[in-house]
Amino acid sequence: MFDIQLFGPVEVRTRGVVLAGTDFGGDQPRHLLALLALRGEMSTSELAGMLGEKKNSVESDMSVLRDRLEPGAAPRDSVVRREGSRWSLDPDRVRVDVARFDELVAAAASRPADRAVKPLTAASYVAARPLLEDENQPWATEARAEYRAKLATTRLAA
Repeated sequence: MFDIQLFGPVEVRTRGVVLAGTDFGGDQPRHLLALLALRGEMSTSELAGMLGEKKNSVESDMSVLRDRLEPGAAPRDSVVRREGSRWSLDPDRVRVDVARFDELVAAAASRPADRAVKPLTAASYVAARPLLEDENQPWATEARAEYRAKLATTRLAA
């Protein structure tokens, strides 16, 4: 299982190993991982546009990312999946803290106020640090603002 942390600096925990910072093979592979973990399936063109890269650079950086996440694994066995020109993370092998936050907020929204406190408190704990705190790209700043607003709403509701 790959546990991906986007609140705080980008980190991946798997099989007793923690990957962070330069462990991903550079900024662009780390950004690709963060985008897929945050937004789900994306095309090579979408990723290239968001990162200001060429399509062939995205493909090269994906290769680096795959190797850093699972050294020696064949692309078909990688947690980073590709189908045509679309990339995604294998949902059966990945847990993302942002998804957990969203699940907790959604669970609280469907409960009466007295039963919503527990999931809202847990969501606030998950998001204790700023989203993508070490990333200064426009897409990261936009996502950070979105989740900062969700967190504020969550805390008010709690």
